[in-house]
Parts: sequence; structure tokens; C-alpha cells
Amino acid sequence: MKQSRPPLVRIQYIDQQLKENRFPNCCSVAKYFEVSAKSIQRDIEYMRDMLHAPIVYDQKKRGYFYETPGWGFLPSAIWEQKEAEALMATKKVLAQYQGTPYHAEVCRALDKVRQYLPENSAADEFFRIYSIEQSTSLAIEPRIFATLENAIRSSLKISMTYRASWNQEVSERTVHPYTLRYSPARETWYLIAYCELRNDIRTFALGRIRTISQTSKHFTVLDGFSIDTYLDKTFEQIHEDELHVVSIRFTPYQAQWIREHRWHPTQVVTEHAHGGLTLTMRVGALEAIKRWIMRYGSEAEVLEPQELREMIKYELLTMEQMYEDVRAVKLESLSLF
Repeated sequence: MKQSRPPLVRIQYIDQQLKENRFPNCCSVAKYFEVSAKSIQRDIEYMRDMLHAPIVYDQKKRGYFYETPGWGFLPSAIWEQKEAEALMATKKVLAQYQGTPYHAEVCRALDKVRQYLPENSAADEFFRIYSIEQSTSLAIEPRIFATLENAIRSSLKISMTYRASWNQEVSERTVHPYTLRYSPARETWYLIAYCELRNDIRTFALGRIRTISQTSKHFTVLDGFSIDTYLDKTFEQIHEDELHVVSIRFTPYQAQWIREHRWHPTQVVTEHAHGGLTLTMRVGALEAIKRWIMRYGSEAEVLEPQELREMIKYELLTMEQMYEDVRAVKLESLSLF
């Protein structure tokens, strides 16, 4: 046997030998596993002290035996209830990483471990207490993850066709992949990379990559590039180098939910006596900030910058015209008598 076999396997082997009255000793088991006799001695001491195994040494037969007939080792004895439940929750949470290079491997590993869980750690009971929402985003092809991971490790350029979100056009890109990033807010994966077509760092949604291949050309990361600095200028995966001080005042009603999240690394919250608050951030990407603020309707007001106030005002006027047209059509279709 190889020395790398885990202690759990050794304990199971010792238990089997004891149950079959083979009177194993430290030397015989150590020879089987190709480990030291001291390692086996520690295994036996662990079984005695932690698992309360009734192991006794027989001087005449020079081996161990179970003093209490019928006692046997259950692998579940080494797991606590909370540990077992945590493993079940882990596999459920991992669903959002489906398609990533290690998702299948981790799930297989968890399945192997689950066979050693205590019998009273029933999955039905655990998920009756906890409900874990699954990601609604479409799964990414495993081949895309595998190609990107290998390219990042090897510093190799990627050739891909990509569908832009703002105009839906598909273009060919050669990019230098820097890192993969998961966004819980968007429930999807992104690639941060230098784009030769745009001569700049860009964030690409993996779900919009149409074709991808790894080239044989190496790249070097731009001098001075920092992923943390890049993300500080990013809001909801939209990046702009120009930073703006953005202040938004929230009503007492909406403020209770705003307090529960960290929206940006630079955020500062100023509480108001009436229960509302003002959220101030130093970010780029005003277009992304505009879309985010408009989710809250009249519960949020932009205080600064003026440029952002004008952007939201223009959006609201456009929406007003849109709904005025709909209202006019509806009124014309109504019978007055």
C-alpha cells in the first residue's frame, strides 16, 4: 500500500482486522501501509481515546483484539452533526459554480465523504430548516472555464468571438486574460482582461463568449496594473477610469435595506435623524450607477454629481413620454358612453 493513504482508511483496516480476530499489531499494519509503527500506534490510541474503541493487547498472540464482542468502527463517529450538515450545504451552494474546472471534482469528493456522515444527519431534515436559492443564470460551458484557466496560468493570449451587451454586435477579440471573477449580484462569471481591439482593460461576461481558443503567444500584465485598484473604479462590473464622488439620499423606508449591504469599498454612510441616510461613494461608471439608482424609484435622490442628476432626469423624461403615449392610446380606445 502507498504511504499517502489517509488515516481513515488505516482505521477501517484495523477495525476489520480486529473484528475478524486476526490480532493485528503495529508492525504488521505498518508494513501493509508502508508507514512507521509509531503512526499505527497513534491510530490505535486515537481509536481508544476518541472513538472509545475497546482495544486490548494480547501478550500471548502479540496483537490487539476487541474486548467487547460486536463492537465496530463507524466512520460517521468522527463527524459531528454540524460538520455533516455543513457538507450538505456546501454542495448545494456550489451549484452556482457549475461549469467551473473544479465543480465536478469537488462534488465527487463531497459525495465520497457523505458516505461517512452520521445516520441522523438526514438531508431532508437539514433542507427543511434551510432553503438555499439556486442561481438563475445559465450555466457556462466547462470548456470556456478550462481554456481561460489554462491561459491565465500560462500567460497565453486568447482568441475569441464576443457579443457586446450594448449593441449586440459580435466581434473577434484577442485578449490577455488576467483573472476570472464571480459576481453574486449578477449571478454570473466575468473575465478581466486586456483587449487588443480596444487597447484597454475590459470586463467580459463569460456567457457572451461565442467561440474561444488559446493561442501560443505569451503576454505580460501591464505595468502597474492592480486588480484591487481596477475593481475600486468598477460598479456592477462596469469600469471607468474617471472617478466621481456620488452621493445618494435614501428615504427611511429604503434606508433599512441599504444599510444591510456593502455596495462599494469606498462607501460612507451618513445617518439622518428621521431614519434616512446618505450613501457616498467614489466610483466610475456613472451609467451603471444610474441604472442601480433607478431601481429604487422615488425612494432615492442623487445629490451629486450634477452630471448624474441630469442623466436620471433625462431618463425619467423619456419614460414619461413613453407612458404618455401608452396612456393616450388607451384613452382613445375607451367608449365615452
